[in-house]
Amino acid sequence: MMKKHNFMLKKVATILVVLITILSMAVIPPAQACSRLVYESSNGPITARSMDWFQDPDAKLWFFPKGLERDGGAGANSITWTSKYDSIITSSYDLATVDGINDQGLVVNLLFLEATKYGDLEPGEKALSLGGWGQYVLDNYATVEEAVQGLKKEPFQIVTAKFDDLVSAGLLSPLPPPLQKIMGQLEFALHLALSDPSGDSAIIEYLNGEQIIHHGNQYDVLTNDPTFDKQLALNESWLTLNTYWGEQTKNGSSFLPGTNSATSRFVRASYYLRTMEDNVFKSRLVQNRRSELAAALGIIRNVSDPLGLDGFAFTTTQWRALANQRKTSQKITNDPNTTYFFEYTKNPNVFWADINKLNAQNVGVMVFDDVTDPFLAGDVSKRFEKTCPFSWDISSTMDD
Repeated sequence: MMKKHNFMLKKVATILVVLITILSMAVIPPAQACSRLVYESSNGPITARSMDWFQDPDAKLWFFPKGLERDGGAGANSITWTSKYDSIITSSYDLATVDGINDQGLVVNLLFLEATKYGDLEPGEKALSLGGWGQYVLDNYATVEEAVQGLKKEPFQIVTAKFDDLVSAGLLSPLPPPLQKIMGQLEFALHLALSDPSGDSAIIEYLNGEQIIHHGNQYDVLTNDPTFDKQLALNESWLTLNTYWGEQTKNGSSFLPGTNSATSRFVRASYYLRTMEDNVFKSRLVQNRRSELAAALGIIRNVSDPLGLDGFAFTTTQWRALANQRKTSQKITNDPNTTYFFEYTKNPNVFWADINKLNAQNVGVMVFDDVTDPFLAGDVSKRFEKTCPFSWDISSTMDD
């Protein structure tokens, strides 16, 4: 009896150590706190993301048609290509494609990862500005598998710049004074998430100059630091802890980290996705795409930073997006036949754009730059206006 008691004490002590370790990592205020998740359905996935930043990132929606001649925006050795697919994307500061979907249903989401190190650009090596990374993928690939195989060949070296350099070149808004010393010398550093209508998913990071790819439909959540492999390990610890706790209480109860750290958000998003997959009531949702979209939006809202929280951390959620990757073979009700939903967090409504309607206008590149309109709601496809594409050229910040 005593041995069993001691065993239980050791097991509880181990669990507490894991818990304390996780919580100690969770309370570190993040510099930037985006989240991304893929809500699975027999009708096709829905990819949701939140964009957290320390100021309004000047988001705009763009439609880019196939056939555009592209330049890598990284100086004389920039890679060039011609876009193969139409896309709807969200830009930040007219400098970077940070989110979007192409006409094949491939979705890219770019999130901040401070641990990123892209490596040095060698003489004569083909280069691509970080701001064009997501657009390169949308322009060139139809599926996650195709993108992974293409990017494994490393057709370019990603180049970036420090926040201070981007500000000095007039490419980025000035940093708030309290953040100047903290973030000024940090490089603009992102990792990339991919998903497609088959449910396939991939996470691509650059660590110490080496490309790291996690490929599989199980990789359906992404936040920020630490690196993805460590996030997976921490999430597994929470799963083990909650499984043990559920066995002891006989009711499967779970408890979750409640902070807004990247680790806490990763755990909560993973928990809600797994729980909803096992929920018998989910069968009611698959008959109604509108309900599925609402469910995905509910999860990404749960892991967002509400307005006013920037006193606790550096950031607050500025906008959220949903990519409707419905399988066209599925016949379901209440599908608004939309592609890309957008929610500006200071507004009470959601609006959307349909990639097919934008393509049908046959006017080339178009932009919708009124995302902050407080009365905006519904389909805004007809409100896009013809324009020239923005540039992600950061060559002016690079050393000669």
